[in-house]
Amino acid sequence: MKESDGGGSGEVTRNVEETVVRITSVFVDALPHVPEHRRLPVLAQLIDTLGAERFLWVLLVLLFEQYVTKTVLTAASGEKDAMLEADTEFWISVCCEFSVQQQIQSLMNILQYLLKLPEEKEEATPKAAPSKGGAPPEVLQVFDVDAHTGKQLRHFKFLSVSFMSQLLASSHFIRKVVESGGPQVLKGLEQRLLEAVLGYISAVAQSVEKNADQLTGKFWRALLSKAYDMLDKVNALLPTETFIPVIRGLLSNPLPSVRRKAMDLLNNKLQQKASWKKKTVCHFLQLVPVLLAIVQRKKRGTEEQAVNRQTALYTLKLLCKNFGVENPEPFVPVLNTAVKLIAPEKRDEKNVVGSALLCVAEVASTLGALAVPQLPSLMPSLLTTMKNTSELVSSDIYLLSALAALQKVVETLPHFISPYLEGVLSQVIHLEKITNEMGSASQAIVRLTSLKKTLATTLSPRVLLPAINKTYKQIQKHWENHMGPFMSILQEHIRVMKKEELTSHQSQLTAFFLEALDFRAQHPEDDLEEVGKTENYIIDCLVAMVVKLSEVTFRPLFFKLFDWAKTEDAPKDRLLTFYNLADCVAGKLKGLFTLFAGHLVKPFADTLNQVNISKTDEAFFDTENDPEKCCLLLQFILNCLYKIFLFDTQHFLSKERAEALMMPLVDQLENRLGGEETFQERVTKHLIPCIAQFSVAMADDSLWKPLNYQILLKTRDSSPKVRFAALITVLALAEMLKENYIVLLPESIPFLAELMEDECEEVEHQCQKTVQQLEAVLGEPLQSYF
Repeated sequence: MKESDGGGSGEVTRNVEETVVRITSVFVDALPHVPEHRRLPVLAQLIDTLGAERFLWVLLVLLFEQYVTKTVLTAASGEKDAMLEADTEFWISVCCEFSVQQQIQSLMNILQYLLKLPEEKEEATPKAAPSKGGAPPEVLQVFDVDAHTGKQLRHFKFLSVSFMSQLLASSHFIRKVVESGGPQVLKGLEQRLLEAVLGYISAVAQSVEKNADQLTGKFWRALLSKAYDMLDKVNALLPTETFIPVIRGLLSNPLPSVRRKAMDLLNNKLQQKASWKKKTVCHFLQLVPVLLAIVQRKKRGTEEQAVNRQTALYTLKLLCKNFGVENPEPFVPVLNTAVKLIAPEKRDEKNVVGSALLCVAEVASTLGALAVPQLPSLMPSLLTTMKNTSELVSSDIYLLSALAALQKVVETLPHFISPYLEGVLSQVIHLEKITNEMGSASQAIVRLTSLKKTLATTLSPRVLLPAINKTYKQIQKHWENHMGPFMSILQEHIRVMKKEELTSHQSQLTAFFLEALDFRAQHPEDDLEEVGKTENYIIDCLVAMVVKLSEVTFRPLFFKLFDWAKTEDAPKDRLLTFYNLADCVAGKLKGLFTLFAGHLVKPFADTLNQVNISKTDEAFFDTENDPEKCCLLLQFILNCLYKIFLFDTQHFLSKERAEALMMPLVDQLENRLGGEETFQERVTKHLIPCIAQFSVAMADDSLWKPLNYQILLKTRDSSPKVRFAALITVLALAEMLKENYIVLLPESIPFLAELMEDECEEVEHQCQKTVQQLEAVLGEPLQSYF
C-alpha cells in the first residue's frame, strides 16, 4: 500500500486514503470488543504503521462518528456525561502517543475537513447539486453525511471542536509540549493552527449570522463559543513574539466578530502581569494606530460596531496602563481621539462615550504634563457631560466613567485646572444630590467622595479658596441639598491646611465665613429645621478652622463674630447663629472655651430674661415664627452654658458671674414659652442639667443656699407644671451635690411638706418619689421631718 502511495498519482493517493479509512473503520468498529488495556496499543500501532501525520485525524474523526452514532444511542440518559468523559480521556491518550507536531497537523486536518462538510444536511433533496460550502465528490468520505441525520452531523461538528479544545488544554498535551522543548520547537506550526482556527471561526460566524432566525441558531452560537474556546487554548501556546503579528492581521479581518475576538485575546494577554522585553513592547505599541482606526470607524467605508469601538478603547486603556509611563508619546493621539468622542456636539453612542471617558482617565493620568494641551477641549466636554443629569442617572456605568475621568484629571494636573475649578466644584456638589438618591452602597457615592477628597487635598488654598468663594455665590440661590457637599469640601481642605497657609489665608476665610454665617438672617421666614441643618454645615466647617487656631489668633476672630451678631442694626437672627456657633465651639474647645466665655455671661443673662414670657410680652424676633425661634435660642444658650459649666476647671464661675446668671436661669422654670409639651422637654433635657451643672461649677456653699431657695420658691407657683419642674430641679441639685446638700435640707423641708399635700395629684405623687430619692442620695431617713 505504501509503495502504491509513493507513485505520486492523485487518483492512487485518493485510493490509498479511502483504503486507510476502510481499514481504520474496521478497527474502530471492533474497538468495543477489544479488552480495555489492549485498545491503546492496538490503535497506536495501527496509526504508527499508516503514518500519524497523514492519518491520525482519520482515526479521531471515526472515533467521534462512532460516539455520535452508536455510543450515544446505547447509553442510558444518566450515563452519557460519564461515557463522554471516559471516551475523551481515551482519545487524548491516543493523540499523546504521537509527537506534538503530528497532533497539531491532525487538528488542522480536522478543521479543514469540518469546513468541507455541508453547513446543514439537505434532508429533502439528497442528490441535488452541492450548495456553496457543501461537500464536493472529491472530499474524502470519513463521516458519511448521507448515512446520518442532520442532528448527528451537528453533534459530530460540536464534539470535534469540543475535543480539540480539551486536547489543547489537557495536562498530557502540555507535558508533551514542554518535554519536546516548549513552543519554540513548533517553528510556526502554532501560527498555522491559529490561522486555521480563525478561518474556521470566520466560517462559523457567517453561519451564525445566516441562521440567526432558524431553529438551529442556538447550535451555531454554541459552536462559535466552543471555537472561541479553542482559540483561547491556541493563544495560550503562542509565544508573544508570534502572537502580536497574528493579532495585527486579525484586526484587519473583514468580520467584526473576528476583530472583536482578536481584541479580547490581546486584552487577556495584556492583563497577565508579565514583564515584556523592549522589542516586544515596541511591537505592542505598533498596534495603537490600528486600534485607533477601529475607534474612529476608519474601516474600509463600513460602519464599525459600537461594541468593537468600546473594546478597542478598553484595549488602548490597557496598553497605556502597561506601557504608557515609559512610552508616553504614542498615547497622545489616543487622548486626542477620546477627547473628541466625548465632545457634546458629537453625541456618540452612550456606551462608547463611557469607554472613552475611562480611556481619558487612564491616558490623562499616565501622560501627566503631556495631557495639558488637551485640557481646553477636554474639561468643557467633561463638565457638559456631567451637567446632563438625565443621561447620568439612566446609566450607573456612564456616571462612574465620568467621575473616574474627572478624578484622574484633578489628581494628575491639579496646577492646571484652575480655569475650570468653579465648574468642577459646581458639578461635584450637584452630583452629590443625585448619588445620594442611589443609596449609600452605590459605587458612585464612593467615587464621588474620593473625588471630593482629591479636590480638597491636592489643590493649594491659593487656587481653591477663590473658586470656593465664587461657587458659594452660585449655590446660595439653590442652597437646599447643596450646602452640605460644598462645605464638606472646604472643611476637608481646612483640615489638611498647613499652619502657615492658614495664617496667610485667615482673613480671606474670616470674610467668607462672615458672609456664609449670614445665611439664617437671609432666610428668616424659611423652615427652621432646614435652615438649622444648613447652618450647621457652615458652623462645622468654621469649627474645623477654629480648632487649628491658637488663642492669639482665635480671640480677635471670636470678638469679630461677637460684634457681627450684637451690633445695633444687626438682624436678631444673627444671635441664633452666634449662640449656635458658641455652643459648637464650647463642645470642641471644652475647658479652653472658658478663656473667651466671660464676655458671654451678661448677653446670655439679658437674652434669657428677654425671651422669658413670664417677664415680658414683647416678641424678641419680628417674624411669625417668633416662639419657635425663641425656643431654639433658649436651647442654644442653655446647652452652651451647660458645656461651660461642665468643662470649667479654672473656676470660671466667680461670685459675680454666678449671681448674674442665677435668677435668669431659675426664672426659666416659669417660662412656658412654646406650649406645655415644648416647656416640659426644654426643662428636662436642657434647663435642669444646666442648673445642676451650674451648682457644681459654683463650688461655694454660700451661693448654693440662694440658688436652692430660689428654686424652692418656684414650688409655690400657681401652675402645677412649674411646681413639678421645680421639684425635679431640687432632686437634680441634690444628686449633683450629694452629701453637701444636707446643709440645704432644713430650708427645703417646709417646701416639700407643702407639696406633700399639693392640690395636684401628679405633683403630690412626684413629691413622695422625690423624698424617697433624697433619702437614697443623702443616706438618712427624712420621714421624721414631715
